[in-house]
Amino acid sequence: MAYGGETPHREMLLRDLTSQTCSGYYDALRMRRTRRGKAFSVDSHRNILAEAKTFLRWCLAKKKWLVRNPLEQVEGVGKRRHGKAQLRIGEARRWLVKAVELADAGEAGAVAAMMALVMGMRANEIVTRVARDLDEDGKLLWIPDSKTEAGRRTLQVPELLQPYLRGVAEGKPSDAKLFGHHWRDWVRKWVKRTCEAAGVPKVTAHGMRGLHSTLAVENGSPLTWLPPRSGTSRARRRCSRT
Repeated sequence: MAYGGETPHREMLLRDLTSQTCSGYYDALRMRRTRRGKAFSVDSHRNILAEAKTFLRWCLAKKKWLVRNPLEQVEGVGKRRHGKAQLRIGEARRWLVKAVELADAGEAGAVAAMMALVMGMRANEIVTRVARDLDEDGKLLWIPDSKTEAGRRTLQVPELLQPYLRGVAEGKPSDAKLFGHHWRDWVRKWVKRTCEAAGVPKVTAHGMRGLHSTLAVENGSPLTWLPPRSGTSRARRRCSRT
């Protein structure tokens, strides 16, 4: 980000940040262009602001590196888009068939992307799961560390995903991340990559989670439309490309 036409010094101390400086950085971020020459969307720059606030709160409360959060008074600008685009059922079926093909080829990212659709999981929940969270021979997945009480839950793993998740967890220490170390945008990228491969409109991981909820409300179960398992031996092999 730039402020006053300059880039912040990489070795700037946290304690040197002020509310005015941070406000200037946010203003510059909103004006910044991506590598494709497009401006950041409202959702994008507000999400970056929210993540930066969370980091500085941690620096303040946990590490005691700050006496106050200089971002706390910086307000996000612009109206967020509510309701992400969702695939239609036929498109989602084609997407899932392609995701299964990629998972059969050993792509763990495709398994992570499927978890957003068939289990309704958030991207952050997917990338933070550890091996011991997969329980009962792959039939249950624990989410014990959500920020809300409702988010702390144990999910039944659909039969379609069980062999893939067992393969991902195989040989890992109990506290090792199921998919290795990734940011949540890794799941988003795999959702979009699979959209491209399947020839369907590009949607986000959040949109897939929304489709899961939509199908659950309208059909009583989001899994009634799932295609049958491929039944190949490859579906049971370890997904190693994390």
